[in-house]
Amino acid sequence: MAGKIFMSYSRRELGFVDDLVSKLEEKGYDVWLDYRVLIPGSPWKEQIDKGLNESDTVLLVVSKASLASQYVELEWRHFLDMKKRMILLIFEAVDIPKELEKFEWVDFRGSYKAGLTELFSQLEKPIQEEHLAPESGFKMPWQIWGTIVLSVIVALISLGTFWTIFIPFVLIPLPYQIFKRSFDFMRVQAALAALPIALAMGEFVYVENTELIDSLTYGFGLGFLAWVLLAVLRSAPLQRWGKPESTVPKFANPYNPNIMNPEPVPFFIDYAPQDSKIADEMSTMLKKYGHPQADSIQSAKAVMALISRFKNNTEADPVKQVVFPVMIQMNNDLAPKLSKVQWIDFRPGVKGLNRLSQLLPNPTALLKALGMRPVSSLSVYPPMITALIYFIILIAVINVGAVIDYLFFTGVTGILDEESVPLLLGVMAGSVFLFAVLSFFMVRSLISRTGLFSNIKTFIVGFIIQGVLVFGIRAFDNFIYDILLDEAGVDLGYTFTYLGTWVYVIGLAVLAIVYFRNRLDIKRWFPSTQK
Repeated sequence: MAGKIFMSYSRRELGFVDDLVSKLEEKGYDVWLDYRVLIPGSPWKEQIDKGLNESDTVLLVVSKASLASQYVELEWRHFLDMKKRMILLIFEAVDIPKELEKFEWVDFRGSYKAGLTELFSQLEKPIQEEHLAPESGFKMPWQIWGTIVLSVIVALISLGTFWTIFIPFVLIPLPYQIFKRSFDFMRVQAALAALPIALAMGEFVYVENTELIDSLTYGFGLGFLAWVLLAVLRSAPLQRWGKPESTVPKFANPYNPNIMNPEPVPFFIDYAPQDSKIADEMSTMLKKYGHPQADSIQSAKAVMALISRFKNNTEADPVKQVVFPVMIQMNNDLAPKLSKVQWIDFRPGVKGLNRLSQLLPNPTALLKALGMRPVSSLSVYPPMITALIYFIILIAVINVGAVIDYLFFTGVTGILDEESVPLLLGVMAGSVFLFAVLSFFMVRSLISRTGLFSNIKTFIVGFIIQGVLVFGIRAFDNFIYDILLDEAGVDLGYTFTYLGTWVYVIGLAVLAIVYFRNRLDIKRWFPSTQK
Protein backbone atom coordinates (compact mmCIF):
# COMPACT_ATOMS: atom_id res chain seq x y z
CA MET A 1 0.00 0.00 0.00
CA ALA A 2 1.07 3.58 -0.61
CA GLY A 3 0.40 4.82 2.94
CA LYS A 4 -1.01 8.31 3.25
CA ILE A 5 -1.36 10.12 -0.09
CA PHE A 6 -0.94 13.86 -0.60
CA MET A 7 -2.68 15.47 -3.60
CA SER A 8 -0.69 18.27 -5.24
CA TYR A 9 -2.61 20.07 -7.97
CA SER A 10 -3.88 23.32 -9.44
CA ARG A 11 -7.44 24.43 -8.74
CA ARG A 12 -7.95 24.56 -12.53
CA GLU A 13 -8.06 20.74 -12.45
CA LEU A 14 -10.43 20.70 -9.48
CA GLY A 15 -13.10 18.48 -11.10
CA PHE A 16 -10.56 15.83 -12.08
CA VAL A 17 -8.95 15.83 -8.64
CA ASP A 18 -12.26 15.69 -6.77
CA ASP A 19 -13.43 12.62 -8.71
CA LEU A 20 -10.02 10.93 -8.49
CA VAL A 21 -9.85 11.32 -4.70
CA SER A 22 -13.34 9.83 -4.38
CA LYS A 23 -12.19 6.79 -6.36
CA LEU A 24 -9.06 6.46 -4.20
CA GLU A 25 -11.07 6.65 -1.00
CA GLU A 26 -13.46 3.99 -2.29
CA LYS A 27 -10.41 1.73 -2.56
CA GLY A 28 -9.50 2.45 1.05
CA TYR A 29 -6.64 4.90 0.51
CA ASP A 30 -6.06 7.68 3.03
CA VAL A 31 -5.85 10.87 0.93
CA TRP A 32 -4.90 14.37 2.08
CA LEU A 33 -6.84 16.85 -0.10
CA ASP A 34 -6.85 20.42 1.15
CA TYR A 35 -10.52 21.38 0.89
CA ARG A 36 -11.66 18.06 2.39
CA VAL A 37 -9.43 18.03 5.46
CA LEU A 38 -8.43 21.62 6.24
CA ILE A 39 -9.77 22.83 9.57
CA PRO A 40 -11.91 25.98 9.23
CA GLY A 41 -10.71 28.80 11.42
CA SER A 42 -7.06 27.73 11.28
CA PRO A 43 -4.29 29.04 8.97
CA TRP A 44 -4.02 26.69 6.03
CA LYS A 45 -0.24 26.93 5.49
CA GLU A 46 0.59 25.14 8.73
CA GLN A 47 -2.01 22.48 7.93
CA ILE A 48 -0.58 21.91 4.46
CA ASP A 49 2.94 21.57 5.90
CA LYS A 50 1.62 19.03 8.39
CA GLY A 51 -0.11 17.11 5.57
CA LEU A 52 3.13 17.07 3.56
CA ASN A 53 5.18 15.80 6.50
CA GLU A 54 2.72 13.05 7.42
CA SER A 55 2.21 11.75 3.85
CA ASP A 56 4.22 8.94 2.27
CA THR A 57 3.30 9.48 -1.40
CA VAL A 58 2.47 12.53 -3.45
CA LEU A 59 0.26 12.41 -6.53
CA LEU A 60 1.26 15.40 -8.63
CA VAL A 61 -1.32 16.38 -11.26
CA VAL A 62 0.76 17.59 -14.21
CA SER A 63 -0.76 20.45 -16.19
CA LYS A 64 0.25 23.89 -17.42
CA ALA A 65 -1.39 25.50 -14.42
CA SER A 66 0.09 23.18 -11.79
CA LEU A 67 3.66 23.43 -13.04
CA ALA A 68 3.31 27.21 -13.19
CA SER A 69 2.07 27.40 -9.59
CA GLN A 70 4.64 28.42 -6.96
CA TYR A 71 2.59 26.66 -4.27
CA VAL A 72 2.57 23.36 -6.18
CA GLU A 73 6.32 23.70 -6.78
CA LEU A 74 6.91 24.17 -3.06
CA GLU A 75 4.96 20.96 -2.43
CA TRP A 76 6.81 18.74 -4.87
CA ARG A 77 10.20 20.18 -3.92
CA HIS A 78 9.37 19.41 -0.29
CA PHE A 79 8.85 15.77 -1.27
CA LEU A 80 12.10 15.76 -3.24
CA ASP A 81 14.01 16.98 -0.18
CA MET A 82 12.36 14.29 1.97
CA LYS A 83 13.06 11.64 -0.70
CA LYS A 84 9.49 10.37 -0.67
CA ARG A 85 7.62 8.63 -3.46
CA MET A 86 6.03 10.70 -6.20
CA ILE A 87 3.73 9.67 -9.07
CA LEU A 88 3.03 12.10 -11.91
CA LEU A 89 -0.57 12.14 -13.13
CA ILE A 90 -0.45 13.50 -16.68
CA PHE A 91 -3.51 15.67 -17.21
CA GLU A 92 -1.80 17.73 -19.93
CA ALA A 93 1.45 16.98 -21.71
CA VAL A 94 3.79 19.87 -20.88
CA ASP A 95 7.50 20.40 -20.32
CA ILE A 96 8.38 18.70 -17.04
CA PRO A 97 11.18 20.01 -14.80
CA LYS A 98 14.33 17.89 -14.97
CA GLU A 99 13.98 16.97 -11.31
CA LEU A 100 10.65 15.23 -12.01
CA GLU A 101 11.48 13.31 -15.16
CA LYS A 102 12.69 10.18 -13.33
CA PHE A 103 9.46 9.58 -11.43
CA GLU A 104 6.66 7.13 -12.13
CA TRP A 105 3.79 8.45 -14.19
CA VAL A 106 0.25 7.62 -15.30
CA ASP A 107 -1.34 9.08 -18.43
CA PHE A 108 -4.87 10.35 -17.76
CA ARG A 109 -5.25 12.25 -21.05
CA GLY A 110 -7.19 9.47 -22.77
CA SER A 111 -9.19 6.81 -20.97
CA TYR A 112 -9.92 7.76 -17.37
CA LYS A 113 -10.79 4.15 -16.52
CA ALA A 114 -7.48 2.87 -17.91
CA GLY A 115 -5.61 5.56 -16.02
CA LEU A 116 -7.31 4.56 -12.75
CA THR A 117 -6.48 0.90 -13.27
CA GLU A 118 -2.82 1.71 -13.89
CA LEU A 119 -2.67 4.08 -10.90
CA PHE A 120 -4.14 1.51 -8.52
CA SER A 121 -1.63 -1.02 -9.79
CA GLN A 122 1.32 1.33 -9.26
CA LEU A 123 0.15 2.31 -5.78
CA GLU A 124 0.15 -1.36 -4.79
CA LYS A 125 3.50 -2.12 -6.42
CA PRO A 126 5.98 0.53 -7.66
CA ILE A 127 7.36 0.03 -11.15
CA GLN A 128 10.46 1.09 -13.02
CA GLU A 129 9.32 3.25 -15.94
CA GLU A 130 10.81 2.29 -19.32
CA HIS A 131 10.01 5.68 -20.84
CA LEU A 132 9.93 9.24 -19.59
CA ALA A 133 6.59 10.91 -19.02
CA PRO A 134 5.10 12.44 -22.20
CA GLU A 135 5.87 16.14 -22.59
CA SER A 136 4.12 16.75 -25.91
CA GLY A 137 1.14 15.52 -27.87
CA PHE A 138 -2.55 16.12 -27.39
CA LYS A 139 -5.12 13.59 -26.22
CA MET A 140 -8.68 14.06 -25.13
CA PRO A 141 -11.23 11.55 -23.78
CA TRP A 142 -13.76 10.37 -26.34
CA GLN A 143 -16.57 11.73 -24.18
CA ILE A 144 -15.23 15.23 -24.71
CA TRP A 145 -15.07 14.77 -28.50
CA GLY A 146 -18.66 13.51 -28.42
CA THR A 147 -19.78 16.46 -26.31
CA ILE A 148 -18.14 18.91 -28.70
CA VAL A 149 -19.98 17.33 -31.64
CA LEU A 150 -23.27 17.48 -29.74
CA SER A 151 -22.63 21.12 -28.78
CA VAL A 152 -22.03 21.99 -32.46
CA ILE A 153 -25.43 20.49 -33.34
CA VAL A 154 -27.10 22.40 -30.50
CA ALA A 155 -25.34 25.61 -31.55
CA LEU A 156 -26.74 25.23 -35.07
CA ILE A 157 -30.20 24.54 -33.64
CA SER A 158 -29.92 27.69 -31.54
CA LEU A 159 -29.83 29.77 -34.74
CA GLY A 160 -33.59 29.17 -34.86
CA THR A 161 -33.85 31.36 -31.76
CA PHE A 162 -32.10 34.34 -33.40
CA TRP A 163 -34.84 36.63 -32.10
CA THR A 164 -33.66 36.05 -28.50
CA ILE A 165 -30.08 37.14 -29.27
CA PHE A 166 -29.02 35.75 -25.86
CA ILE A 167 -29.32 32.03 -26.62
CA PRO A 168 -27.23 31.92 -29.83
CA PHE A 169 -24.76 34.36 -28.26
CA VAL A 170 -24.10 31.85 -25.47
CA LEU A 171 -24.35 28.57 -27.39
CA ILE A 172 -22.53 29.30 -30.67
CA PRO A 173 -19.08 29.66 -29.02
CA LEU A 174 -19.75 26.75 -26.64
CA PRO A 175 -18.00 23.99 -28.70
CA TYR A 176 -14.74 25.93 -28.68
CA GLN A 177 -15.16 26.76 -25.01
CA ILE A 178 -15.66 23.07 -24.16
CA PHE A 179 -12.47 22.30 -26.07
CA LYS A 180 -10.66 24.96 -24.03
CA ARG A 181 -12.30 23.65 -20.81
CA SER A 182 -13.62 27.10 -19.98
CA PHE A 183 -17.25 28.23 -20.10
CA ASP A 184 -19.63 29.84 -17.63
CA PHE A 185 -21.70 26.86 -16.52
CA MET A 186 -24.49 28.92 -14.95
CA ARG A 187 -25.00 31.00 -18.10
CA VAL A 188 -24.81 27.98 -20.41
CA GLN A 189 -27.27 26.13 -18.20
CA ALA A 190 -29.76 29.02 -18.52
CA ALA A 191 -29.42 29.10 -22.34
CA LEU A 192 -29.78 25.33 -22.73
CA ALA A 193 -32.79 25.20 -20.42
CA ALA A 194 -34.52 27.99 -22.37
CA LEU A 195 -33.71 26.71 -25.88
CA PRO A 196 -36.68 24.28 -26.29
CA ILE A 197 -39.10 26.97 -25.07
CA ALA A 198 -37.67 29.53 -27.47
CA LEU A 199 -37.80 27.07 -30.40
CA ALA A 200 -41.46 26.28 -29.70
CA MET A 201 -42.29 29.98 -29.50
CA GLY A 202 -40.48 30.72 -32.76
CA GLU A 203 -42.27 27.87 -34.55
CA PHE A 204 -45.65 29.05 -33.27
CA VAL A 205 -45.06 32.63 -34.39
CA TYR A 206 -43.23 32.23 -37.69
CA VAL A 207 -44.98 29.20 -39.21
CA GLU A 208 -48.51 29.93 -40.39
CA ASN A 209 -51.44 27.79 -39.28
CA THR A 210 -49.33 25.96 -36.71
CA GLU A 211 -51.19 24.59 -33.72
CA LEU A 212 -49.72 25.18 -30.29
CA ILE A 213 -49.35 21.45 -29.66
CA ASP A 214 -47.40 21.09 -32.93
CA SER A 215 -45.12 23.97 -31.97
CA LEU A 216 -44.47 22.45 -28.57
CA THR A 217 -43.76 19.08 -30.17
CA TYR A 218 -41.31 20.72 -32.57
CA GLY A 219 -39.62 22.91 -29.96
CA PHE A 220 -39.22 20.28 -27.29
CA GLY A 221 -38.52 17.50 -29.81
CA LEU A 222 -35.65 19.38 -31.44
CA GLY A 223 -34.66 21.29 -28.33
CA PHE A 224 -34.51 18.08 -26.33
CA LEU A 225 -30.91 17.82 -27.55
CA ALA A 226 -30.17 20.94 -25.49
CA TRP A 227 -31.34 19.18 -22.34
CA VAL A 228 -29.31 16.11 -23.33
CA LEU A 229 -26.27 18.37 -23.67
CA LEU A 230 -27.01 19.91 -20.27
CA ALA A 231 -27.13 16.44 -18.72
CA VAL A 232 -23.83 15.58 -20.44
CA LEU A 233 -22.20 18.77 -19.14
CA ARG A 234 -23.21 17.71 -15.63
CA SER A 235 -21.85 14.16 -16.11
CA ALA A 236 -18.67 12.88 -14.45
CA PRO A 237 -16.42 12.98 -17.57
CA LEU A 238 -17.27 16.63 -18.27
CA GLN A 239 -17.03 17.60 -14.62
CA ARG A 240 -13.53 16.11 -14.59
CA TRP A 241 -12.64 17.98 -17.77
CA GLY A 242 -13.86 21.48 -17.05
CA LYS A 243 -12.21 24.23 -15.06
CA PRO A 244 -13.97 25.28 -11.83
CA GLU A 245 -16.23 27.80 -13.57
CA SER A 246 -17.46 25.00 -15.84
CA THR A 247 -18.43 22.64 -13.04
CA VAL A 248 -21.44 22.24 -10.75
CA PRO A 249 -21.04 23.49 -7.18
CA LYS A 250 -21.44 20.60 -4.77
CA PHE A 251 -20.52 19.40 -1.31
CA ALA A 252 -17.09 17.86 -1.08
CA ASN A 253 -18.00 15.26 1.52
CA PRO A 254 -21.45 15.61 3.14
CA TYR A 255 -21.68 14.45 6.74
CA ASN A 256 -24.60 14.66 9.17
CA PRO A 257 -23.55 14.59 12.83
CA ASN A 258 -25.96 13.73 15.61
CA ILE A 259 -24.59 15.62 18.60
CA MET A 260 -27.39 17.03 20.71
CA ASN A 261 -25.24 18.36 23.59
CA PRO A 262 -21.90 19.61 22.22
CA GLU A 263 -19.29 21.14 24.50
CA PRO A 264 -20.20 24.84 24.98
CA VAL A 265 -17.97 27.28 23.12
CA PRO A 266 -18.28 31.05 23.75
CA PHE A 267 -18.85 32.63 20.34
CA PHE A 268 -19.02 36.05 18.74
CA ILE A 269 -20.45 36.90 15.33
CA ASP A 270 -18.68 39.75 13.52
CA TYR A 271 -20.87 41.11 10.73
CA ALA A 272 -21.92 44.16 8.75
CA PRO A 273 -25.31 45.69 9.66
CA GLN A 274 -26.65 44.61 6.25
CA ASP A 275 -26.08 40.96 7.19
CA SER A 276 -27.81 41.13 10.57
CA LYS A 277 -30.59 38.70 9.56
CA ILE A 278 -28.11 35.92 8.90
CA ALA A 279 -26.17 36.80 12.06
CA ASP A 280 -29.32 36.69 14.20
CA GLU A 281 -30.33 33.33 12.74
CA MET A 282 -26.86 31.92 13.31
CA SER A 283 -26.79 33.24 16.87
CA THR A 284 -30.18 31.70 17.65
CA MET A 285 -29.07 28.28 16.41
CA LEU A 286 -25.76 28.38 18.31
CA LYS A 287 -27.58 29.27 21.53
CA LYS A 288 -30.07 26.47 20.92
CA TYR A 289 -27.18 24.00 21.16
CA GLY A 290 -25.89 25.54 24.38
CA HIS A 291 -23.15 27.86 23.11
CA PRO A 292 -22.98 31.15 25.06
CA GLN A 293 -22.57 34.44 23.24
CA ALA A 294 -19.42 36.28 24.34
CA ASP A 295 -19.66 39.89 25.49
CA SER A 296 -16.82 40.99 23.22
CA ILE A 297 -14.94 39.73 20.20
CA GLN A 298 -11.73 39.46 22.25
CA SER A 299 -13.29 37.18 24.90
CA ALA A 300 -14.78 34.73 22.38
CA LYS A 301 -13.17 31.37 21.73
CA ALA A 302 -14.79 31.13 18.30
CA VAL A 303 -15.44 34.11 16.03
CA MET A 304 -17.71 33.84 13.00
CA ALA A 305 -16.75 36.62 10.57
CA LEU A 306 -19.52 36.99 7.98
CA ILE A 307 -17.93 37.90 4.65
CA SER A 308 -20.02 39.70 2.05
CA ARG A 309 -19.91 42.73 -0.20
CA PHE A 310 -20.29 44.82 2.94
CA LYS A 311 -17.49 43.33 5.03
CA ASN A 312 -14.12 41.77 4.22
CA ASN A 313 -12.25 41.94 7.54
CA THR A 314 -12.57 41.32 11.27
CA GLU A 315 -11.08 42.69 14.47
CA ALA A 316 -10.43 39.13 15.67
CA ASP A 317 -6.89 37.78 15.55
CA PRO A 318 -6.66 34.40 13.70
CA VAL A 319 -3.32 33.76 15.44
CA LYS A 320 -4.76 34.02 18.97
CA GLN A 321 -8.37 32.96 18.31
CA VAL A 322 -10.30 30.46 16.23
CA VAL A 323 -11.74 32.62 13.45
CA PHE A 324 -14.22 31.20 10.97
CA PRO A 325 -14.57 33.33 7.82
CA VAL A 326 -18.12 32.53 6.67
CA MET A 327 -18.58 33.45 3.00
CA ILE A 328 -22.19 34.45 2.32
CA GLN A 329 -21.37 36.54 -0.74
CA MET A 330 -18.25 36.71 -2.89
CA ASN A 331 -15.75 39.40 -1.93
CA ASN A 332 -12.56 39.43 -4.00
CA ASP A 333 -10.94 41.94 -1.67
CA LEU A 334 -10.64 39.68 1.36
CA ALA A 335 -8.36 40.99 4.13
CA PRO A 336 -4.88 39.41 4.02
CA LYS A 337 -5.18 37.90 7.51
CA LEU A 338 -8.42 36.11 6.48
CA SER A 339 -7.22 35.04 3.04
CA LYS A 340 -4.87 32.53 4.67
CA VAL A 341 -7.56 30.97 6.88
CA GLN A 342 -9.82 28.16 5.68
CA TRP A 343 -13.38 29.45 5.27
CA ILE A 344 -16.91 28.06 5.24
CA ASP A 345 -18.86 28.59 2.03
CA PHE A 346 -22.50 29.67 2.48
CA ARG A 347 -22.81 31.37 -0.92
CA PRO A 348 -25.10 28.65 -2.35
CA GLY A 349 -27.40 29.26 0.59
CA VAL A 350 -27.17 29.40 4.37
CA LYS A 351 -27.76 25.76 5.20
CA GLY A 352 -26.46 23.49 7.92
CA LEU A 353 -26.45 25.95 10.82
CA ASN A 354 -27.41 23.04 13.07
CA ARG A 355 -24.34 21.11 11.92
CA LEU A 356 -22.15 24.15 12.48
CA SER A 357 -23.53 24.38 16.03
CA GLN A 358 -23.00 20.68 16.74
CA LEU A 359 -19.41 20.64 15.46
CA LEU A 360 -18.22 24.01 16.77
CA PRO A 361 -16.08 22.30 19.47
CA ASN A 362 -14.66 19.94 16.83
CA PRO A 363 -13.71 22.03 13.78
CA THR A 364 -11.70 19.12 12.32
CA ALA A 365 -15.03 17.58 11.27
CA LEU A 366 -16.62 20.81 10.01
CA LEU A 367 -15.59 20.42 6.37
CA LYS A 368 -17.12 16.95 6.32
CA ALA A 369 -20.44 18.55 7.21
CA LEU A 370 -20.20 21.91 5.42
CA GLY A 371 -17.37 21.58 2.92
CA MET A 372 -17.90 22.72 -0.67
CA ARG A 373 -15.65 22.15 -3.63
CA PRO A 374 -13.81 25.48 -4.05
CA VAL A 375 -15.80 27.62 -6.51
CA SER A 376 -14.29 31.05 -5.94
CA SER A 377 -14.24 31.79 -9.69
CA LEU A 378 -17.87 30.77 -10.20
CA SER A 379 -20.93 32.94 -9.65
CA VAL A 380 -22.95 31.11 -6.99
CA TYR A 381 -26.23 32.25 -5.47
CA PRO A 382 -28.95 30.69 -3.29
CA PRO A 383 -31.61 28.71 -5.25
CA MET A 384 -34.39 31.30 -4.95
CA ILE A 385 -32.11 34.13 -6.05
CA THR A 386 -30.89 32.05 -9.01
CA ALA A 387 -34.52 31.33 -10.00
CA LEU A 388 -35.39 35.04 -9.87
CA ILE A 389 -32.38 35.97 -12.01
CA TYR A 390 -33.23 33.35 -14.64
CA PHE A 391 -36.91 34.35 -14.68
CA ILE A 392 -36.22 38.06 -15.15
CA ILE A 393 -33.70 37.39 -17.93
CA LEU A 394 -36.09 34.99 -19.73
CA ILE A 395 -39.00 37.46 -19.72
CA ALA A 396 -36.71 40.29 -20.82
CA VAL A 397 -35.39 38.17 -23.72
CA ILE A 398 -38.94 37.36 -24.88
CA ASN A 399 -40.12 40.97 -24.83
CA VAL A 400 -37.00 42.36 -26.49
CA GLY A 401 -37.29 39.60 -29.07
CA ALA A 402 -40.89 40.66 -29.75
CA VAL A 403 -39.82 44.18 -30.79
CA ILE A 404 -36.94 42.84 -32.88
CA ASP A 405 -39.41 40.52 -34.57
CA TYR A 406 -41.75 43.42 -35.35
CA LEU A 407 -39.07 45.71 -36.71
CA PHE A 408 -37.11 43.26 -38.79
CA PHE A 409 -39.02 40.06 -39.54
CA THR A 410 -42.79 40.60 -39.78
CA GLY A 411 -42.81 43.18 -42.54
CA VAL A 412 -44.42 45.83 -40.36
CA THR A 413 -41.81 48.35 -41.51
CA GLY A 414 -43.38 48.28 -44.97
CA ILE A 415 -46.78 49.50 -43.73
CA LEU A 416 -45.77 52.11 -41.20
CA ASP A 417 -47.88 54.68 -43.02
CA GLU A 418 -51.01 53.03 -41.64
CA GLU A 419 -52.77 55.16 -39.08
CA SER A 420 -51.47 54.85 -35.52
CA VAL A 421 -49.06 52.00 -36.30
CA PRO A 422 -45.84 54.07 -35.96
CA LEU A 423 -47.03 55.62 -32.69
CA LEU A 424 -48.10 52.28 -31.21
CA LEU A 425 -44.86 50.64 -32.29
CA GLY A 426 -42.94 53.51 -30.71
CA VAL A 427 -44.87 53.19 -27.45
CA MET A 428 -44.39 49.42 -27.48
CA ALA A 429 -40.67 49.76 -28.17
CA GLY A 430 -40.40 52.33 -25.39
CA SER A 431 -42.20 49.98 -22.98
CA VAL A 432 -39.87 47.15 -23.90
CA PHE A 433 -36.86 49.45 -23.44
CA LEU A 434 -38.17 50.39 -20.00
CA PHE A 435 -38.69 46.71 -19.22
CA ALA A 436 -35.13 45.88 -20.33
CA VAL A 437 -33.62 48.69 -18.24
CA LEU A 438 -35.74 47.72 -15.24
CA SER A 439 -34.71 44.07 -15.62
CA PHE A 440 -31.03 45.02 -15.88
CA PHE A 441 -31.04 47.00 -12.65
CA MET A 442 -33.13 44.39 -10.82
CA VAL A 443 -30.73 41.60 -11.78
CA ARG A 444 -27.72 43.75 -10.91
CA SER A 445 -29.19 44.53 -7.49
CA LEU A 446 -29.93 40.84 -6.93
CA ILE A 447 -26.37 39.86 -7.76
CA SER A 448 -24.62 42.65 -5.85
CA ARG A 449 -27.13 43.15 -3.00
CA THR A 450 -26.74 46.90 -3.55
CA GLY A 451 -28.65 49.53 -5.49
CA LEU A 452 -32.29 50.58 -5.73
CA PHE A 453 -33.73 47.04 -5.91
CA SER A 454 -31.62 45.57 -3.10
CA ASN A 455 -34.48 46.45 -0.77
CA ILE A 456 -37.19 43.80 -0.67
CA LYS A 457 -40.00 46.41 -0.86
CA THR A 458 -38.59 48.19 -3.92
CA PHE A 459 -37.84 44.84 -5.52
CA ILE A 460 -41.47 43.79 -5.13
CA VAL A 461 -42.56 47.13 -6.64
CA GLY A 462 -40.19 46.51 -9.55
CA PHE A 463 -41.58 43.01 -9.94
CA ILE A 464 -45.14 44.39 -10.07
CA ILE A 465 -44.10 47.01 -12.64
CA GLN A 466 -42.60 44.22 -14.74
CA GLY A 467 -45.93 42.37 -14.68
CA VAL A 468 -47.81 45.52 -15.70
CA LEU A 469 -45.37 46.08 -18.56
CA VAL A 470 -45.67 42.48 -19.76
CA PHE A 471 -49.43 42.76 -20.12
CA GLY A 472 -49.18 46.39 -21.29
CA ILE A 473 -46.84 45.39 -24.11
CA ARG A 474 -49.30 42.66 -25.00
CA ALA A 475 -52.11 45.27 -25.14
CA PHE A 476 -50.10 47.46 -27.55
CA ASP A 477 -49.48 44.36 -29.63
CA ASN A 478 -53.24 43.76 -29.81
CA PHE A 479 -53.87 47.34 -30.96
CA ILE A 480 -51.32 46.99 -33.75
CA TYR A 481 -52.75 43.61 -34.74
CA ASP A 482 -56.30 44.98 -34.97
CA ILE A 483 -55.26 48.07 -36.97
CA LEU A 484 -53.24 46.10 -39.49
CA LEU A 485 -55.99 43.52 -39.88
CA ASP A 486 -58.85 46.03 -40.24
CA GLU A 487 -57.13 48.78 -42.26
CA ALA A 488 -54.44 46.97 -44.21
CA GLY A 489 -55.73 43.42 -44.33
CA VAL A 490 -52.48 42.16 -42.78
CA ASP A 491 -52.81 39.23 -40.41
CA LEU A 492 -49.71 38.95 -38.21
CA GLY A 493 -50.92 35.75 -36.59
CA TYR A 494 -49.56 34.98 -33.15
CA THR A 495 -46.72 37.09 -31.79
CA PHE A 496 -44.15 36.61 -29.08
CA THR A 497 -45.97 38.90 -26.67
CA TYR A 498 -48.97 36.56 -26.75
CA LEU A 499 -46.76 33.68 -25.72
CA GLY A 500 -44.78 35.90 -23.38
CA THR A 501 -47.80 36.46 -21.14
CA TRP A 502 -48.26 32.71 -20.79
CA VAL A 503 -44.57 32.20 -20.05
CA TYR A 504 -44.84 34.95 -17.44
CA VAL A 505 -47.82 33.32 -15.73
CA ILE A 506 -46.28 29.83 -15.83
CA GLY A 507 -42.97 31.28 -14.62
CA LEU A 508 -44.72 32.86 -11.64
CA ALA A 509 -46.17 29.47 -10.76
CA VAL A 510 -42.70 27.88 -10.94
CA LEU A 511 -41.27 30.70 -8.82
CA ALA A 512 -43.99 30.09 -6.24
CA ILE A 513 -42.93 26.43 -5.98
CA VAL A 514 -39.25 27.38 -5.67
CA TYR A 515 -40.16 30.01 -3.08
CA PHE A 516 -42.08 27.49 -1.01
CA ARG A 517 -39.00 25.29 -0.81
CA ASN A 518 -36.43 28.10 -0.43
CA ARG A 519 -38.34 31.02 1.09
CA LEU A 520 -35.60 31.71 3.65
CA ASP A 521 -33.27 32.64 0.78
CA ILE A 522 -35.23 35.86 0.30
CA LYS A 523 -35.07 36.80 3.97
CA ARG A 524 -31.35 36.12 4.18
CA TRP A 525 -30.24 37.56 0.86
CA PHE A 526 -31.78 41.03 0.84
CA PRO A 527 -29.67 43.22 3.16
CA SER A 528 -31.14 44.59 6.35
CA THR A 529 -32.23 48.22 6.22
CA GLN A 530 -29.83 50.42 8.10
CA LYS A 531 -31.46 52.83 10.55
